[in-house]
Amino acid sequence: MKINFIKNKLKTLLCLVLVLTCTFCIFSPISAFAEKSLEELRDEYEKIEENIRENQQNLNEVQGEIKDNKTKLDKLNSEIDDIQAQVDILGNRIDILNGDISELNGSIKTVTGEISEINSMIAQIEAQITEGEILIAETREQVLMRIRENYMLGGGSTLELLFGAEDITSFLARKELVDRVSEKDTKLITELTSDLVELNSLETQLESEKLELQGKRDKLDSDMSTLTARQDDLQSSMDVQEAKKKEATKKYEQVEDILEQLDEDSEEYKAIIKRQEEERKIIEAQIDAYIKEHGSQVGDTPDEEYNNDGDMLWPVAGKTTMTAGYPAYSNGNAHWGIDICVVGATGGTRDENGRSYSLGKPFRAAQGGEVIIAANDDNWNYGFGNYCVIDHGDGTQTLYAHAQTLYVKKGDIVQKGENIGAIGETGNVTGPHLHFEVRVKRGDSVSRVQPLDYVKKP
Repeated sequence: MKINFIKNKLKTLLCLVLVLTCTFCIFSPISAFAEKSLEELRDEYEKIEENIRENQQNLNEVQGEIKDNKTKLDKLNSEIDDIQAQVDILGNRIDILNGDISELNGSIKTVTGEISEINSMIAQIEAQITEGEILIAETREQVLMRIRENYMLGGGSTLELLFGAEDITSFLARKELVDRVSEKDTKLITELTSDLVELNSLETQLESEKLELQGKRDKLDSDMSTLTARQDDLQSSMDVQEAKKKEATKKYEQVEDILEQLDEDSEEYKAIIKRQEEERKIIEAQIDAYIKEHGSQVGDTPDEEYNNDGDMLWPVAGKTTMTAGYPAYSNGNAHWGIDICVVGATGGTRDENGRSYSLGKPFRAAQGGEVIIAANDDNWNYGFGNYCVIDHGDGTQTLYAHAQTLYVKKGDIVQKGENIGAIGETGNVTGPHLHFEVRVKRGDSVSRVQPLDYVKKP
């Protein structure tokens, strides 16, 4: 007999069902990000947008009457502040949406894997149920054979019981039959009856699991729809933010045009320079905060793929000169890096036609590492223009600013001496050059240090 085999199969099936049940129990639905936060950001953005429209309308009405630079600068700075506030709001919105998308992607990946596993389990269960039913049918046939044998030996009433039963279960349940068969048949019938009950229960439970699986599939479809909406929202927010950055950059360029017309001793000139210093502090703090959270620190061992040999390379090949040093400009204003220009045969930074030798020339990674920040959008970026930061894995990070373009993006692994961009004049500059910094993270502090302690001019 195969009754033990049937029992083992049923135990296996029940274990699979238990796994399925546990799978459903431990699954936690995605945690929705607070729509209220997104709505609040949208409302705040719209209020600023309305303020910008009103200011622009007022400015257009009196444009011809504005004669002095101070009034023009006040208007431009007010617009820049409003636009930058919108850029920051959009940045917060993008962060929320990115987190939302990451959560949804994780949920979808989990559910997709579970659905695949559950489908596989259901296929196994259904196959084993079919096999079990076949085995039970074979056992039933053996019982009937024994009844026939008993009948042939004179048990006439047994056949009547058999034909009078509505189904095998009710037939087996009749005590009169059990009394007519041998002890071995009694045990067989008892086990078969138990197996039938378990099999019926298993089929019922399987139907329930299928319904739950359908619920998971419906949830997955809903998550996919939500993900698509979030991705559309993210792209829209990024597009608007990019447009706002370009709008702010045009305003900055207008300020720069006015700056060139001002006397360096004028109050307006000093006010612009002071404002630019304050803006530079903002991006310095943002970069430091990012390094604190994501950067390596002194004492860390660089990844092998960085090939960090501990000796930095001068970031611009060929003949160069320094036009500004660390830690201040010649006028005393803070300058936390060095400015490097390419020079010609005579030592000048421009040729006889006034063209810069630096513009478009490549600059390189001072050491191998990972690009952890990269802004390559041709925008002002608080004066840095196109810039990137490389983490070298040992607590040192190098910054390269004012690029015409970057050849790298965030997450790229670069090697020492690899060209990572072209020298430009994006952001707050008086001419094409590479602004180069070295920062060091020790514990929770980030210091901007003397680059000439790490690189030597060739």
